[in-house]
Amino acid sequence: MSTLVAVYGSLKEGYGNHRLLLSSDKIGEDWVEGWQMYSLGGFPAIVKGNSKVKVEIYSVDEETFSRLDRLEGYPSFYDREKIETTEGNAWIYFHHDKPNAPVVEDGDW
Repeated sequence: MSTLVAVYGSLKEGYGNHRLLLSSDKIGEDWVEGWQMYSLGGFPAIVKGNSKVKVEIYSVDEETFSRLDRLEGYPSFYDREKIETTEGNAWIYFHHDKPNAPVVEDGDW
């Protein structure tokens, strides 16, 4: 069974944590509305907001989804919810509370 996941930041192509997605199929990219991105230094976080975030959408197996949960510290550091994307409903990881950190104005890490 596969699951759709919308990723941003260090999980995107060209970044270090993308290694977790090497066995997964990238099925598209999208700009998702209703989020604001913040820079936490070496990686970003998103919270619900009035902006948009650029994501890559992957079809992942159960084992990869479990590895992503561990990487993201789900559910204690990041939470996740399903969002609507151009490729269908996908999980996205987010913070509940706005961090005391710089905003990534263009939403593209």
